Amino acid sequence: MSKSNAVLVLFSISTMALAQTCPPGSTLRKNDILPDIPMGPLPVAIVSGLCDGEAAMSVFTVPGPVRVHTMTILYANRFGTNGVTAAVDAEVYDGASVNAQGRWTLGPMVYRLSNGGSNMQVTSTGFNTLTLSSPVRCTSGKVVIGFRMILNGAGGSCLFGYDSNFACDNQFVCTPGINVLDAIGHGPVDPATYTGFGTPLCPTYFRGSWGIRACMSVEANANTLTLTPSTLPPNTGATCAIAFTAPGRGGDTYLLMPTFTTTPGIPVPPPGMGTIPINPSDPLFFLALTGALDTIIINRVGILNSSGQGFGLFIRPAGIPPIQFYFVGVAAGAGGITAYSDPALLTLQ
Repeated sequence: MSKSNAVLVLFSISTMALAQTCPPGSTLRKNDILPDIPMGPLPVAIVSGLCDGEAAMSVFTVPGPVRVHTMTILYANRFGTNGVTAAVDAEVYDGASVNAQGRWTLGPMVYRLSNGGSNMQVTSTGFNTLTLSSPVRCTSGKVVIGFRMILNGAGGSCLFGYDSNFACDNQFVCTPGINVLDAIGHGPVDPATYTGFGTPLCPTYFRGSWGIRACMSVEANANTLTLTPSTLPPNTGATCAIAFTAPGRGGDTYLLMPTFTTTPGIPVPPPGMGTIPINPSDPLFFLALTGALDTIIINRVGILNSSGQGFGLFIRPAGIPPIQFYFVGVAAGAGGITAYSDPALLTLQ
């Protein structure tokens, strides 16, 4: 990548943007702040120094196994010109992690368009969508959607920058952990934190988040919480074993949270991650957060083992009348919430 400045463009999005609606049963996932269905004029920032062979990628955190149905990339011209074309490849990786130096380690590649003998033609100025012939399944909780420049037909050069290129949403604050630049000689790096080019890329050479989007459908919740037994007799000291399993989340912190009610729920950032079935105003949930219940909910907080499992124990205290409430398992990593279970009902006779 050459360090050509990000070029601010104010343009009217072409009708290609109408492809931003998703197939039934799937949800649009994006990191950019542009409207779901963009209507111009809109400001974007072209990363003009991205060269042939280099790639723009976005990392999406999802609540569990998903299937990718469509992939979208923003290709823009500095003058807002329509009709400039480029040949690109499309890639999907299942999993990603980034270190303190801003270097990404990508999970296994589960899709590459060129493996089928073809590339994708993108056209300025607007969002270009690829509909996959068969949905691509990802199970790690991190989905990486990437577009690799094969031949940029725009004016300019790798050294001095191209008039058309992949573009960002023109935010002047870059968020770590969601953007990838796969640059020749550097590898996959986070443009918000990587300094291997000698100077920070953001916000001079990279501004905001890639205009990369995908339509994904979430599979049935693979995260489970079981109570054994789920009904306790009216005996002080009666116990219930709690088992929370979040496949692929080994090493994450888990929480076993009680709640009387499961609505309205707690939305999980980023958008599209779903809603944890816990009432944030629930008094039982509040007591658990303060630690007041740690003598009756043993191992309420812990670390999931290599199989993504965490275990706790509920001990019935004296003087509790017949009552019902729920337990919900929640897992969290460095980037926030990574998994949660459906609620499991516990009955105290």
